Amino acid sequence: MKKKIAGIALAILLCSYASLSFASTKTSADFTDLKDLDAATKAKFDAMISAGIFDGVSDTTFGLKDEMNRAQFAKIAALITGLKVDDALKTSSFKDVKADDAANGYALPYIEALKNAGITEGYGAGIYDPAGKVTKEQLATFLVRVLGKDTDAKTKDGSDTTVSDWAQGYVALALELKILNNGTDGKFGGQANATRDLLLTGSYEAKQQYVPPTPSPTPTPTPVYTSPPASTPQPSASPEQPSASPGESPSTTPEEPTNSPEEPTYSPEEPTYSPEEPTYSPEEPTYSPEEPTYSPEEPTYSPGEPTYSPGIPSPPIPTCPDPSQLFPLCMPLV
Repeated sequence: MKKKIAGIALAILLCSYASLSFASTKTSADFTDLKDLDAATKAKFDAMISAGIFDGVSDTTFGLKDEMNRAQFAKIAALITGLKVDDALKTSSFKDVKADDAANGYALPYIEALKNAGITEGYGAGIYDPAGKVTKEQLATFLVRVLGKDTDAKTKDGSDTTVSDWAQGYVALALELKILNNGTDGKFGGQANATRDLLLTGSYEAKQQYVPPTPSPTPTPTPVYTSPPASTPQPSASPEQPSASPGESPSTTPEEPTNSPEEPTYSPEEPTYSPEEPTYSPEEPTYSPEEPTYSPEEPTYSPGEPTYSPGIPSPPIPTCPDPSQLFPLCMPLV
């Protein structure tokens, strides 16, 4: 029983949610004053209404020919450009924009978003005039700045007498980009107030041509974050290795160069030991001259032997063979 009741309750909630979602999605068919629009214009209204950028002045009336004030346009301009809006903002840089303004206080964060984006500067002296009407030349200026073409507009010239001098370039560029059109009399009528239908169609065309300025912030964080981790570990590892072998130049593979200097350091010890052998070898040449000094003594002794040698055999040897002395003794008997 409990499961059955829970299932019925869930079904009721789903049906209620579906009906609310369907009711919140409006189109041009929901407004009586939009029924006579041509198909192309009606498609533009459907796109802006379904996106939540525009709504009617009542549930059944759009207010096609109603005029729009500057607070209302600030909200629309911020929505078509997708600007970041701080809904919690309660203080404006314009002194005539107040959060507690019952009629236009809701537009404070949208007005500040437009100012920060460079789309509006107000009338100067800290005045925005949120309740003031948007003229057609002001609308052209707003939409051209929304597209980021403020510099291009300042290079344009115009000669429409219904347009103020300061707005001639903006109106000329808006007509060139086909954001807005001249009236049936061929004049722009720049100082006339813009109606909601003109504001919607102009905003639709600007939205189609708008390109968000996203490329500039993208590269900034990427190069700064990747490089520090790559450079930090390398210097910390290399100083430890060169400290074991001073004088060695740093390299990318410090472990192998650290072992190689130790072998050259040991090899000079062998050359240091080898000179000791040459130092010992000269002693032999110093000793060898002593032998020549000793050898002359033998020749000196050698002549002494002949002198001594005749003295020993002198009595018996020369006397025995001398015939003059032995002749009488050795004369044979006859």
